[in-house]
Amino acid sequence: MYVDDDTSADDTTDTDTTDTAGHDELTVEVDGEEYEVEENYDMDRDGANDTAVVETGDGYVAYADTDSDGTADVAVQYDEDGNIVAGAEYDETTGEWQEENVETLPTPTGDGADGTTGSDDSSDTTDTRDSGDDSSSDSESITVDMPGEDVDAGPATYDTDGDGDNDTAVVTDTDGTTYAFTDTDGDGDADQAVVIESDGDVTVAEHTGDGEWTVAEEGHINSDGSYESDGSSSTSGSDSAWAER
Repeated sequence: MYVDDDTSADDTTDTDTTDTAGHDELTVEVDGEEYEVEENYDMDRDGANDTAVVETGDGYVAYADTDSDGTADVAVQYDEDGNIVAGAEYDETTGEWQEENVETLPTPTGDGADGTTGSDDSSDTTDTRDSGDDSSSDSESITVDMPGEDVDAGPATYDTDGDGDNDTAVVTDTDGTTYAFTDTDGDGDADQAVVIESDGDVTVAEHTGDGEWTVAEEGHINSDGSYESDGSSSTSGSDSAWAER
């Protein structure tokens, strides 16, 4: 993957709707050089910017800090029409960007660089959430077993079985596709995933093995808001917020 070493362009896209969110600077390391870019996009839609979108000559690159150390570790390249071209992950050991399948890349959660130790804006993390459920701050993050890598889906913020404990983490991408990862047995790992696309198509998948998800049901949301199943399926695969951006 080509990782742009000209990160000086600050006139990035889609910044007008996130002026009130965090604007921490993110360090991007390319070919031994460090660049500072501003987080100007809210990938996980939690009200705090977590991704730096930098325009290039033929599109743009989205950099994200998924482990909250202040340095970009994931980059996704898009063409000028917003289509994914390639993805890469930063290897701190070698100092190089390694091309990776976008579907296996971790996605940013929380406040990105805002979540680093010593950040003055760290106390604002819970204030930007509008869930109204104070117990969400005490919920552990749900881990999603993706092919070749575990992905942190963020803290469970919904109680789907009504037992009083949050068991589902919900992520919505920029295209309006919503991913709900549910831990049904309380071990911290996602056992079920529900994907609701912006057009109302619904896919329910179950974790059936190491890095494997099997589609258990497909359906759609009707115009009145009700769900209607289209029947079951046994197709296996995985979902990625990056790929659905």
